[in-house]
Amino acid sequence: MLRLNRPTATAAPGRPSTTRRGILHSVRGDDRGAVATIVAILLAGGVLLGMGALVLDVGKLYVEREELQSGADAAVMAVAKECAQSTVGCVVSLLDGTAQYYANENAKDGASRVSVICGRLADSGLPACPDQPDNLTRCVNDPPDGEYIEVRTTTELSDGSTLLPPILAQTLLGNEGYEGSTVGACARAAFGPPEPARGLAVTLSMCEWEKLTGVGTVYPDSPPSYPPAGTDKPIYLHATDGAEGCPAGPSGWDEPGGFGWLDESGPCEATINEDGTVGGNTGVSSTDTCQTALKSYYDSREVLFIPVFDGVQGSGASTTYHIAGMAAFVLTGYRLPAFGEKSWLSGTHLCKSASEKCLYGYFTQALMPVTGPIGGPELGATVVTLVG
Repeated sequence: MLRLNRPTATAAPGRPSTTRRGILHSVRGDDRGAVATIVAILLAGGVLLGMGALVLDVGKLYVEREELQSGADAAVMAVAKECAQSTVGCVVSLLDGTAQYYANENAKDGASRVSVICGRLADSGLPACPDQPDNLTRCVNDPPDGEYIEVRTTTELSDGSTLLPPILAQTLLGNEGYEGSTVGACARAAFGPPEPARGLAVTLSMCEWEKLTGVGTVYPDSPPSYPPAGTDKPIYLHATDGAEGCPAGPSGWDEPGGFGWLDESGPCEATINEDGTVGGNTGVSSTDTCQTALKSYYDSREVLFIPVFDGVQGSGASTTYHIAGMAAFVLTGYRLPAFGEKSWLSGTHLCKSASEKCLYGYFTQALMPVTGPIGGPELGATVVTLVG
């Protein structure tokens, strides 16, 4: 007897058969049950809670410390600038408000605590710094040898609490009494005369600095306060008749004069070599960029920071100056070839005659607006920089 077999059903291309779908459905159902079981075990054992506490609570502590560190950095720079300009005002009672302002401004909730303001500065009211804590809240590096300020910040919330509350850490077995942590940070800023690195492409002699400052004992007020008329003096171009009376420089160097032009590495800007030397030119003419720079300082009456040389070698375009340090100078006028302005302080030209080439002004004390290495002689310019 002939039998015809029933055709076997086949799945459409790209789709599993009914039997295969059933198997996959069964497997997926088993997976879901397995995942649920694993989650239940991990929760019961506290593993997921521990991982959550590690991620959330430890992460929260790191964010808090970053805010406190930013606040300490900003606060110590602000306090150091105040102390660098006036030791009389460098007392904790006057600095608390400044430090607290910058610490709070760097906290997301607008609150933090300045726990310590200390440092080393002669004739000031600053206390010596206490020992550093033996943890991550300590300042990096050792204190510098010179003058410095240190600020330490700790946790404080807007409600006055000093504990950063936990998110999940309190739910862990044996940690039920944990109420939070106090985080801290520390920052140090040093200040002093800068090492010569970059400056205006005009240099004044140490001889002129000594004559106009009484060898560093007389400094008229810096802008926005101005001294009386007659305070400013002419500084003659190097090697002109008006520059006489300056003693010889270091051995191997010619006699320093009044002022000179330096080789420009940027618009009226000079870069000092590591050995303190920089090329220059004893010619009388200034570049267009330096004329623009001098006119700008003349109009603004701002302090300019200028390299001071203590020796010269060569002449003309082969001149090399040895830069001792940086000074704060207020330009009141000048008389240069086809380029001159009467002193805004005295109202007259201070050069003896129209044929002489001079800068007019006076040296003062001022804080440089940039950070940098410390190490030059005390010539009136001061720089503040983070050191720890």
